Amino acid sequence: MPLPPPPMTFKCNQCSWSKTTTPTSDALGPGDWYQKCPKCGNPDLHRSRARILAALLAKAGKYLNI
Repeated sequence: MPLPPPPMTFKCNQCSWSKTTTPTSDALGPGDWYQKCPKCGNPDLHRSRARILAALLAKAGKYLNI
């Protein structure tokens, strides 16, 4: 049975962009996983598991379309 990956936080060290994603499926699409910074194009993103509060806020934002 496929499981979705855990919530992840992506951070760019160049422009300070950050985003926490909460994939709902194991099929990752645009907005679920980032290979480079969408703001400045830096390919060196820092990825880490999201903290509980960041994951909850990201999930609530997804359902509220924020």
